Amino acid sequence: MVKKILLVDDHPAIRASIGAELLKKNIAEQVFEAGNSEEGFDQAMALNPDLIVMDISLYGASGIELTKKILQKNPGIKIVMLSMYSKVIYITESLKAGAKGYILKEADMESIMEGIKKVISGETYVDSRISSKVIASLISPEEDLEQPEDSTYDTLSSREQEILRLLAEGREIRDIAKELCISSKTVINHRTNIMQKLNCSNMVELIKYAIHIGLVDA
Repeated sequence: MVKKILLVDDHPAIRASIGAELLKKNIAEQVFEAGNSEEGFDQAMALNPDLIVMDISLYGASGIELTKKILQKNPGIKIVMLSMYSKVIYITESLKAGAKGYILKEADMESIMEGIKKVISGETYVDSRISSKVIASLISPEEDLEQPEDSTYDTLSSREQEILRLLAEGREIRDIAKELCISSKTVINHRTNIMQKLNCSNMVELIKYAIHIGLVDA
């Protein structure tokens, strides 16, 4: 058992269910919650938790950016990413940022608890539903972590990368705005900037680009 675990996720129901299970199974003495990246950073600095369970899609900075920021200040905190995304790029970027685990949100509660316990015990944990080939590429010291095939992707800000992914998945402007807690006009402005940076003249080219770098499946 650890003393403190912090849950950073914008869905209260997810925080509540995971928090209840952590206490029920005596994995943590206390569980704290944060609903966005700013709250997550402030709580991490104030509480100095033993472990953080972090969503990738957060209002403000992404979970990956927040992981980097927290570990720069306190490298002793263990972080587990809990995400709906199984694309290799998210897994590799999370581990590069310093996360010690990556669990899919579709996992059952028992699997989520098992992953958290493994990270607490000092292991690096990657959800078993991710292909063995991907896992091998992540843990093998001889292989480089997978990166986007086009370096122009790195010219995008973390928010632009997030919006690119959502656009490429076919999400509507209004839905993206609602998820990220920003206005539709802001999403449109980001889309314009993304297309200019990537030299894409329309959405078809933007989606083709996202497929090309492995951000979404064809």
